[in-house]
Amino acid sequence: MGRGPRFWFPLALLSFVQIGLAAAQLLARRSRAESASANLLLAPAVPPGAIEYGRALRMPLDFHTGGSGLPAGPAWLVALGVAVAGTAVWYALARRPARPGWFVLGTAGALLAVPLLDLVGSWQFRLGDGLRGPLLATLGLLLLAAFERSRFLLLTAAAYALVAVVLSADLVGVLGSAVILLAAAFAALLRGRHDTAADAG
Repeated sequence: MGRGPRFWFPLALLSFVQIGLAAAQLLARRSRAESASANLLLAPAVPPGAIEYGRALRMPLDFHTGGSGLPAGPAWLVALGVAVAGTAVWYALARRPARPGWFVLGTAGALLAVPLLDLVGSWQFRLGDGLRGPLLATLGLLLLAAFERSRFLLLTAAAYALVAVVLSADLVGVLGSAVILLAAAFAALLRGRHDTAADAG
């Protein structure tokens, strides 16, 4: 079933990154809602005939509203980049690769592949911003499952894809898939400790 004490970290890292992504999107929505409320409260104070004055008065608030928060696409790219870089550092410390140069090149290639695959999904397949991120994350989990030769990781990737891709247009999908990853990370970590204790006994 794979080496639990090692692959729990990428699962937990991606989970926390997604939780941070959801929190940033929630804060951006709150900021936009507060700015919209301020615009509505300010509108009656403008005299009915002063159209140009009203536009000029509301312009700063509207400009601020449009610039709050990252779009879904770039935010997912940043999140996946952090997950890939963190996973590479973790495996470098855990495995001590015999050829560090090749390992660094492989990590750089993985980091470059994330935006390239995102562009392919956007231009070639016309996938939405909120869908490409979960699909790329699922692909990464499948590659990790193949590397670890773990059925547990394969099942985790399937459950993650079911929640993250189907509910990709909503924050529920981001948070739900993050919970799945975190639960899988704890299960892998606890199983690794149980196996270690059994071997010692």
